[in-house]
Amino acid sequence: MKGSNVIAKILKTEGVDRVFCFPFTPIIESLAEEGIRIIVARQERVAENMADGYSRITNGRRLGVVTVQQSAGAENAFAGIAHARTDSSPVLFLPGHPGRELAGVPPTFDSVPNYRSTTKWSDMIPSVGSIPQRMRRAFTALRSGRPGPVMLELPVDVCKEDFAGSLEYESVAQARTAADPSRISDAAQLLLSASRPMIWAGQGVLYAEATDELTQLAERLGAPVMTTLLGKSAFNERHPLSLGTGSYTETAMQKDYLNRCDVVFSIGASLTRTTFAPNIPPGKKIIHATVDPQDLNKDYAANVSILGDAKLVLGQLLDEIGTSTGLAVRADVEAHVGEIRRAWKARWNPKITSDEVPINPYRVIGDFMKTVDPAEAIVTHDSGNPRDQLVPLYESVTPRGYIGWGHSTQLGFSLGAAMGAKLAEPDKLVVNFLGDAAFGMVGMDVETAVREKIPILTMLLNNSAMGNYEQHIPKATERYGTKYLSGNYSEVARGLGAFSERIEQPAEIIPAINRGIAATREGRPALLEFITCEEPDMAIR
Repeated sequence: MKGSNVIAKILKTEGVDRVFCFPFTPIIESLAEEGIRIIVARQERVAENMADGYSRITNGRRLGVVTVQQSAGAENAFAGIAHARTDSSPVLFLPGHPGRELAGVPPTFDSVPNYRSTTKWSDMIPSVGSIPQRMRRAFTALRSGRPGPVMLELPVDVCKEDFAGSLEYESVAQARTAADPSRISDAAQLLLSASRPMIWAGQGVLYAEATDELTQLAERLGAPVMTTLLGKSAFNERHPLSLGTGSYTETAMQKDYLNRCDVVFSIGASLTRTTFAPNIPPGKKIIHATVDPQDLNKDYAANVSILGDAKLVLGQLLDEIGTSTGLAVRADVEAHVGEIRRAWKARWNPKITSDEVPINPYRVIGDFMKTVDPAEAIVTHDSGNPRDQLVPLYESVTPRGYIGWGHSTQLGFSLGAAMGAKLAEPDKLVVNFLGDAAFGMVGMDVETAVREKIPILTMLLNNSAMGNYEQHIPKATERYGTKYLSGNYSEVARGLGAFSERIEQPAEIIPAINRGIAATREGRPALLEFITCEEPDMAIR
């Protein structure tokens, strides 16, 4: 048995049934021999985005694995792994290497030193005998603590070596930590003494699969819930205590209550000061529960710091608080939030029902929400205007019914992420919203969806521009048209084998969406290109 066979067998033992790649690595043949499906993308980044989306939608229960060629492949792959790192997504990255004797010899590209800063752990497999130990460490890192990508570099000579003896390997179990009971007691006392507590929920709630516990705590306390961009879908956004998502754009409910509250309980979030999260106003008391000690007191000094898995922490808090909370408080909070929500929806109704031509992008979003059941769909955005327009308005109702992302804003991520999500949840309608600039980055991978029979629905909002960039490059835009783009992308998608339509009239939106959905149900990827206006109106704080 060769080293490559050992790696393949271990992946199989760990539950890996597919590996994303481009175009060749030392383990491909061995993977095929083990019956592990090989999915080839058109570029390394999209292969990684597919693995990333697969891991996210399964909360790391099933892990996305990507392997790329030595040298050029490993060099090209940096963006996708960096994205997984900044968004804390558990991806196993297995790049090739030309051989141990060439390590550190120019011009050899050594992945370990180059990827060390953008992975949770990076190492080269030094010998065939060390493969089980290195793989065990990799899966332990992937399943424990803060999620993130892990890299093991595969030297060609190690993959060709004979493995002595029989392979004894057992799958690595997840390790989780509960919180210090004294910290739980302090947090419970602060929450119960608060006049207007608010919950700030991050993606740690999703990875811990703790939505039920989060909902119970919110209802007992009468505490409304804001989700972060990455945590969107951790709390039902149609629940009367939902404040929606706080991102670069935000809901009026979240903005109102973040100012109104006296205590912020953050669970499963890093509380990083970023463009893609609101700032906590001065004077608020903060309880910060996270799985990563590096988050604590980083950007905000917490009154109570808690280290632990979100599901276990929430369970501990529920036990500590008990059921002695007032329903009247909850009713008052729900009434207040409901009043803000009604005004918020009225504010956007003219946009989502607009008959203007070119089509207003909010009309596309509004008609999409009228057509699709969010309980049966997985939706994701791309970077830029599609994200900023979709995130505050679309209401996700089930965990992982939405893939929010944004600590890294790489254009085009949504296409690969949607394909990975569809492979993980084949019975769901999986939809990605992207703009024309994003399609320009990854559009050829529509062919990957066609070839690999991954029937996603792509909603392309084409305004022939990089939206609102004139704010940043006014002279370049005026003199050279720097922000403007062009193209008929539905024709490109049709040429790559997808179902596609170009929609220019508002009345055509819903019929086109229904036809696109029908195509996906027949097993065919679909792309709908909506010719839209530039819409500068955003729910920016």
